Amino acid sequence: MKQALVLGASLIAVSACAPQPPPPTAAAPPGYAAGSPPPATTYYDGTYVGSFTQNLSASGSGCPNFPVAPALTINNGVARFAALDLTYQGYVTPEGDVRMQTPAGQTFVGHIDPSYKLTGQTTGQCVYNATWQRRVGQKPS
Repeated sequence: MKQALVLGASLIAVSACAPQPPPPTAAAPPGYAAGSPPPATTYYDGTYVGSFTQNLSASGSGCPNFPVAPALTINNGVARFAALDLTYQGYVTPEGDVRMQTPAGQTFVGHIDPSYKLTGQTTGQCVYNATWQRRVGQKPS
């Protein structure tokens, strides 16, 4: 009995020292922006109307021209817009930096200036420069 007790204690001590696998990571809930959120703000929340877009994609890429960018919304610091059957989603920092991504990996990087004008560029199969302006009458929270 004494040998079994010593053997059991030895096994527990050895297993406690063995490297343990990391805990499983939980996927982000559906509809939530990907990645680790930076410090976000609601200051820029609102609806932004597209005012300009420029297709920079290679000719023959199948990337259509858009006269204006699609509407973009920012709610609780999470920005999102949809184009070409893709939904871009990401965060807005207190400095007005915007970074969004689609599930397929296309990205948008931009910045909101003090007059609530958002300019940026999408990259992926299609490349566009785009500009949005926050709808008049909306005030920062």
